[in-house]
Amino acid sequence: NFTKYTTSEGIIELKEAIIERIKDDYGLEYKKDEVLVSCGAKHSLYNAILAIVEKGDEVIVPSPYWVSYPEMVSLADGKVVFLEALEENNFCITEEQLKSSISPSTKAIILNNPSNPTGAAYSRDALEKIVKILEDEDLIIISDEIYSKLIYDDFKFISFPSLSEKIKRKTILINGVSKAYSMTGWRIGFALGPKEIIDAMAKIQSHSTSNPTSISQKAALEALKAPQYEVNKMVQEFQRRRNFVLQKLQTIQNISCAKPKGAFYVFPNVEGFYGKEGNGMVIRNSYGMAYYLLKEARVACVPGAAFGNDKCIRISYATSMENLEKGMERIKEALLTLKVPKKVKKLKLQNYFTKEMKNPSIEAGLQKERWDGILKEALSYFKPENYYEWNANINGLVIQLRTNISHLYDFWIENWYPAQLEENIEPHGIIYAVDGVQGREPYGFYNFDTKSAVIFNCDRYGFLRKVALSLANDLMGKVFETHGVRAFSLDFQGLGLLFLGPKGTKKTEIFYSLLKEPQVMLHSIDFSFIRYGAQIAAADQPERKIFIPTNQAENFPEVLPKLFDYSKCENVVMKKEYCEDSECLLKDDCRLDRGSPYCYKGSKDSHCLLDPYWISGMKKHCKRIDVRYVFILTKDPLSPPLKKLEPEEGLKAIEISTEYEGNRPLSFYNPYIFSEDNERIELERKFFRKLFKIAEVYSLNSGKIPLEESLKNIKNLLK
Repeated sequence: NFTKYTTSEGIIELKEAIIERIKDDYGLEYKKDEVLVSCGAKHSLYNAILAIVEKGDEVIVPSPYWVSYPEMVSLADGKVVFLEALEENNFCITEEQLKSSISPSTKAIILNNPSNPTGAAYSRDALEKIVKILEDEDLIIISDEIYSKLIYDDFKFISFPSLSEKIKRKTILINGVSKAYSMTGWRIGFALGPKEIIDAMAKIQSHSTSNPTSISQKAALEALKAPQYEVNKMVQEFQRRRNFVLQKLQTIQNISCAKPKGAFYVFPNVEGFYGKEGNGMVIRNSYGMAYYLLKEARVACVPGAAFGNDKCIRISYATSMENLEKGMERIKEALLTLKVPKKVKKLKLQNYFTKEMKNPSIEAGLQKERWDGILKEALSYFKPENYYEWNANINGLVIQLRTNISHLYDFWIENWYPAQLEENIEPHGIIYAVDGVQGREPYGFYNFDTKSAVIFNCDRYGFLRKVALSLANDLMGKVFETHGVRAFSLDFQGLGLLFLGPKGTKKTEIFYSLLKEPQVMLHSIDFSFIRYGAQIAAADQPERKIFIPTNQAENFPEVLPKLFDYSKCENVVMKKEYCEDSECLLKDDCRLDRGSPYCYKGSKDSHCLLDPYWISGMKKHCKRIDVRYVFILTKDPLSPPLKKLEPEEGLKAIEISTEYEGNRPLSFYNPYIFSEDNERIELERKFFRKLFKIAEVYSLNSGKIPLEESLKNIKNLLK
């Protein structure tokens, strides 16, 4: 009859048992208001980090680390400072390393003793050196001691807060019943520490999970109060298993392994096998090694990269001796079959990871006084040693970039045609892209009067390109009566085709399927400028390179991946934890698991600057088309597969789109419009009326019919 709510901090009897157990084991004394029972030690850790870490606070995390530490800090808007513990130091940090990692922004350090994944444990002498540094620092220590009962070879475990009363007052001790009592599924952990921190953690828990499971608390009470000899028997058995695994690893060449003093893991260094090949797989990293052992040896281990060390893999010996004997023999056999491949393809992808993974917002139409202040602030961050400037020719306009971000400068020069090299040339528009601006979130501003933009703290080239095209579109429309259109575009035997439409209409699939036809030429995958004449709509592609999402490689696999390999890329996924493709058909046979150094499909924010002439030379790419057909793609259960539209019908179909950018609908499916005021909307209407009088306009219900039927309708029409 113990199935009701308890107090959210845990029942009194369990708190008392925790206090008694910690006193018996480590000589530490705590009061009941200094104890919080949670839904596992992980939950205790998360409560602690949420309670003490604020935005921008630094948390020192020794590496290798348990996988959840950095994620928890990130969820609290903190900044992780990794401190690499080296294999030659038995994966323990040194006092010199610790001193150098502490800054005025340091809020906490997480110590995992013994460690998951390495099994490393700190001696009293090592801990006292750490205490000497931390006692006088204004920071909090989170001491994760969940493996404290699993200690081998008569090693003396020392609980961190027991080293001094001063250090105890700034330490949150984390422990639980999962490891020592084999109660992982019961989900009971606990934290002991200063009352004010425990109170804050209790409030977080009260408003999230409430109390830990009532019956689990009763079970934990029995485990803590019962005789502990079963724990000692278990430790003896774990030590026997550890010794067996270490002995087996020592018989394998090219492997080194620090001897664990606790926990139930070994963390062998397998870097000596990287670059070797077995059964068609080249091992390039720890993910590739773990995948290889899973497939070839049928043994599951964890890549060291998940813990911050790509040289190693984690092997757990928390299984039967029978399984360990089979598993270690299989691992040895699988590793011995690895050979140096006769020919290794060496390729270093030109890939840049940006600090910002998403495009920030941009504000247009600023008043002069506010704009002058923003520009003055931006200019103050330009220094001679990191200032870059380049004039680009964007459809005849000179758009100048001024930046202190070398990556943006590099991609800017690669993407656009250069403007004429004249001294004192007057640009039509200027973009100031500035990084390192204190107190500023990533953001953009545009001023219509000065035809200039400012970008703060964003190193994404995709955003700079968007601002550049929006600026050029604003000028070309108002000054030069030239129409900027966001669409896929092709040339079919002299006939220009535009494809506009929202997501879910198979626009990309249609485009690449048509591009494979021998009589079709690529024009643009995104944006064109159209000049109107007497019965002519001449569309120009303004970019020298095409900025293409790398996940489109799947639509043209025989061509695009090979070309991406030699192009400049931004944010290509190179670690499985960064993959965003939850619907990947290969997730159970992931190429990153197989040792591939990158995956083009893993993120929709990954792009490549591709030279379109690389696809098939001059015969498959053109810079200008004469637009004769416009296909507005839809996903309407009531519309016919293909329907010719009158100009006003076509205008109505695209004016209010079903595609959104942030919270606003994209009028005319165009994200390159700074302001959607009445004047701009009327200008767009005027342009599209011209286009739809020159070109034939069709509604293609591609989102509701099979791809083959859409392609057939298009081809029949073009005949």
